[in-house]
Amino acid sequence: MTLSSSAVSTLYQSERARLLRFAKRLTRNTATSEDLVQDAFLRLLSRRGSGPITAEEAFVTRILRNLALNHLRHARMGVEIAVEESVLAALADKGPGIEDRIIARQSLEQVLRAILSLPPRRREIFVLHRFEDLTYDQIAARLEISRNTVMVQIVNALADLRRQL
Repeated sequence: MTLSSSAVSTLYQSERARLLRFAKRLTRNTATSEDLVQDAFLRLLSRRGSGPITAEEAFVTRILRNLALNHLRHARMGVEIAVEESVLAALADKGPGIEDRIIARQSLEQVLRAILSLPPRRREIFVLHRFEDLTYDQIAARLEISRNTVMVQIVNALADLRRQL
């Protein structure tokens, strides 16, 4: 087969899924496998005019295998690959931006100040319930007060916090 663009395109469409599975078996990484398959076909395209290739599927598989082994060798030696996976992960990160984190930190500080402004006994009961996950009965037993007192203090703490926030 002479390597025309249409021949490579046809080969790509017919062999892509198989080559992706092959690359993923070697690298255990989907994104890296996709990159390696594309690189293999780019190398195949760069061979245009170099003469005919008789076993196209085997030839592109051999290119892919060599690329995958090179990738694994470089990864083992700690050589930085063109697109490092941590960079990809950072780009794909849909987590909060710096502004959102600043706002969240300010909100958290405001909530903590509000909790600290509660009367000491109410604050203690609230913290035991909300932060230490104790039940009303456990709090009542620990502080030697009635369960109803715990409930009233929690309700009052929530009301105080709503007013302040």
